[in-house]
Amino acid sequence: MYEVEITNRETVVFVNSIRARSLKGFCWLWLHLPAIIRSVKQHYGAYECIPALVSPLQIVMVSYWLGYKELGEYHQGSFHRRFMDFVKRNPTALGMYFESYAPGKSGKYINGEFGLAKNFRRKL
Repeated sequence: MYEVEITNRETVVFVNSIRARSLKGFCWLWLHLPAIIRSVKQHYGAYECIPALVSPLQIVMVSYWLGYKELGEYHQGSFHRRFMDFVKRNPTALGMYFESYAPGKSGKYINGEFGLAKNFRRKL
């Protein structure tokens, strides 16, 4: 077991969830989910993205960003704007929440580098 030292004080943990609220939302979610995950993982400002299936109707993603600047740039990007255009055109299709945190310290890690440990060195 180990912890990591968070050295930059700018890292952001972003938690978001998408829930299908109609058949249209369900179809859209499952057709676009792989691209959503890929777009976060490929963005230069995200160094980890962990998607989780809550139910066939809902996913939760935890992503780790270098800072609020990079997270904001992703949200202003063309892929995210296309996603939000669907939400604006179909306001009852999906439910969502977004939360962000600036962690002051890391958690504990066992047998793997996940989350914050993916970007920061080990502290033994």
